[in-house]
Formats: sequence, C-alpha cells, structure tokens
Amino acid sequence: MQQLKMLRYQGKVTPRLLPDGYRYEFFGGTDAEIDDWVTICRHGLLSETSGRECFVSTILDYPDLVPEKDLFFVVDPDGRRVATSASVCHKSGEGYLHMVAALPDSRGKGIGHAMLSQALDMMEARGCTHAVLTTDDFRLPAIKTYLDAGFRPVIYHDPDSDMQKRWDQVIAALGYEPVAYVREV
Repeated sequence: MQQLKMLRYQGKVTPRLLPDGYRYEFFGGTDAEIDDWVTICRHGLLSETSGRECFVSTILDYPDLVPEKDLFFVVDPDGRRVATSASVCHKSGEGYLHMVAALPDSRGKGIGHAMLSQALDMMEARGCTHAVLTTDDFRLPAIKTYLDAGFRPVIYHDPDSDMQKRWDQVIAALGYEPVAYVREV
C-alpha cells in the first residue's frame, strides 16, 4: 500500500513560532548531528535498528537535497535536538517536505506547526510553486497539521488500495468536514 500524498500551492503561510527557548539549527555536517537525526527519526519514520545508512539513503542521496541548506533541527532550551525536517526545492519548481520527525517528549508543543511554517517559507523563498509530501494513514496529528496549513489530499492510483476510501477514513477520524481532494491523473 502506497503512502498518502498531499499538495499545497504556494501562498502566504501563517507564521508559527517555536515555543519560548526553542530555536532552529541547520545541519552542519557533524557526526553528532547525523546521530541525532537517526535518533529522532527512529521515533516514527525509521525502524529501531536503522542507522547512519538511512541518513545516506534518505538525505544525502535524495535528489536535489542539499543538507546544509535544506535540513534543519529544532533545538530545545537545554541544547538537545528534538525534531527535524527537510525542505527540498526540486529543479522543476516543486517543493517537497521530507523526513519530518520529533522525539515523543517534544510533541504537542506546536513544534510541528512551527517547522511546517519554516519549511514552507524556505520553499517559497527558493521559488517553489507548490509543495508536496507523503505520509501514512495513522499519522493523524501530522495530517491535521498539514490540512490546517492548506495541504489537500491527493487521490492517485494505488493498485493495492482505494485511495479515496483511505482519505475518507482519515478525514472522518480527524472529525473534519469533507475536504476538496486533488485528483492526480
């Protein structure tokens, strides 16, 4: 079964600030940052046994991703990296929100909303005309954040599932009124 896909056309982003004492830090290429990225991503995106090879395959080898300008962390008041996201601008003008994750004890503080605002601002500054992302059906808090930021569900062909039915179930589980779907041909 393929991941769900969402699309947002660029436009004004509602500014969302990090909680007091938190800050952004762009990737600087250190081993400690790679280790922290793996640790954060093991909480929802990677398996518990994943290691640095996942950083290579999903960040260093990802098309058009320049880690030093696209990959960032959220750092808590104690100096601990607690969340991460990548904001990729493809040569086609399409932006891609990539590898968004947070440690469990940092969730529910508005960090996801703030990171999304930051990523969309970065894409718009680089001239991206629209942004896409992929996610899983069970990531309801993340999907809620994306919907609230103007992303719309994309219906596309998935030979292993009924994409429309999956989205209908997600929207209902969130308690939202039906939303307009984007149909990809």
